[in-house]
Amino acid sequence: MDIMRKVAVGAVAVAGLSFFAAGTAAADPVPAPMPPPLPAPMPVPLPAGTYLGTTNVLGGDLIWKGKTFGPGWVMDNFGVFFPYIFGMTTPEASGSLVTDYSPSGLPFLTDRITPRPDGTYEGTVYINGNPVAGYALRK
Repeated sequence: MDIMRKVAVGAVAVAGLSFFAAGTAAADPVPAPMPPPLPAPMPVPLPAGTYLGTTNVLGGDLIWKGKTFGPGWVMDNFGVFFPYIFGMTTPEASGSLVTDYSPSGLPFLTDRITPRPDGTYEGTVYINGNPVAGYALRK
């Protein structure tokens, strides 16, 4: 008997909700608002791959060879004694690409890469937000 009463109460509740929903829908002919549009995707400044680099740091070109990019990451390529530094990249609306080197244990190190009209890229290295070096990349 207890189960029968629960089923009956449930059926009455469902019928009441259905009646209420039908009455609300008939009384409110205004359609629901559209969700806001998704933001436009940011431009990806560098296609994935390895880029050769040169730097304005005295002697830097002897050990630093360039960068390898993938989706959301970058790896700085060095010589034999220091094989690479890994970072996470974030594109900016301006077309630049910012790299955070925290994943390599270097939270004070960032850089910003900007495309040039000639198909090369110009970069600036920052330590604690202060520019300390520049570099250029080419495919």
